[in-house]
Amino acid sequence: SQLQASLGSYAPPPPGASNAPAVNAPKANAAMTSPPDPPRKGSNVFRVKLTDAKGAPVSGAQVSMNFFMAAMPAMGMAAMRTDVNCTEKGNGLYEGPGQLGSGGTWQVTITARKDGQIIASKQLSINATGGM
Repeated sequence: SQLQASLGSYAPPPPGASNAPAVNAPKANAAMTSPPDPPRKGSNVFRVKLTDAKGAPVSGAQVSMNFFMAAMPAMGMAAMRTDVNCTEKGNGLYEGPGQLGSGGTWQVTITARKDGQIIASKQLSINATGGM
């Protein structure tokens, strides 16, 4: 119970509070889209657009996406996870197919690597259409 209380009171430091240099700062931005929009239960195509700090397309990266939906024990549902590996389509666009096992809210983590280094990482939530 003490651990839960301390976790509940945790607040991350405000932006810029650290004096450490931003050595591992992302070098690119990632934006996700999917046709259809919003994605649906079942088959989808997910796209990620990678751009550098100046908005120029980033090529030659390895882009992956992880979709996670927490378990819902009251509904008899186990946690679900889908991994999507994207292929480069040109002009900073990466695309990959993925299956979502349910409609509802999914937590998404996009990771882009280049030369073994993470150049972009983004977390977001999406709401997929379709039933459970």
